[in-house]
Amino acid sequence: MAPTFFRKLDRKTPNVLPVIVFLNLGLTVLVLLLSFFQGATLFSIAKQPEPALVQMVNGKSIVGQSVDWDLRTETTIHSFIEEILPLLRWESNKLPKEFAEAGENKLVKVPLLKDVLVSRINYAASFALSNGFMKAYLQSLPKLYRDHNKKDIKEVVLQISALSPPQEIRQNPRQWTVDAISTLKYFGDGNELIDMEPYNTRIHLTAVRQPKFVMEPTPAVRLVNGIRAAGLEITLIEPLKEQ
Repeated sequence: MAPTFFRKLDRKTPNVLPVIVFLNLGLTVLVLLLSFFQGATLFSIAKQPEPALVQMVNGKSIVGQSVDWDLRTETTIHSFIEEILPLLRWESNKLPKEFAEAGENKLVKVPLLKDVLVSRINYAASFALSNGFMKAYLQSLPKLYRDHNKKDIKEVVLQISALSPPQEIRQNPRQWTVDAISTLKYFGDGNELIDMEPYNTRIHLTAVRQPKFVMEPTPAVRLVNGIRAAGLEITLIEPLKEQ
């Protein structure tokens, strides 16, 4: 019996089942890849700091966004240096009324450092330094006090003229160096200028988490705590080499 038209057509029609299976497999892989990409995107979005609405004093509101804890702007770093550096070199018989009443110029014994006496203001300022540098700084103060007494220096004023942009240390992105161009001015008992000298330094800083402060601090400690709230500490102050 001669084959019919439909039997001839059936013999000529290729087997498309492998093609369909291959297409299904390709679509399945594509869907899995898209799902993985969407999941990774959602995870990345979830990790981003959540924006917050901040109300200004004038009643207006702005959208603020939290940042990584170790991020510090140039303004924050410069403000920290401008506020703490003069206190580290503070030496004066003249004090604001609140400081004078609290006896912030009195000498106190430094714990763990035998026979080292420093003024309460300098001691409070030393908490803005790293543990290692704090010890070296406090040990250097008594000699400075003696030198100033020999020269009848009654007041030391550190005046900062310029600060370089913070340079990030590549090995540790949470650390910076800033070059400070400053002048130390020495005054006598009658406010006369006895001497002045350049005080050009390279300041090494690192980001730290905001410390927990003691309750009911003295005026000097209160002042330094406000400066330390920037989340920075000084790890080294070294003389700036001439270029």
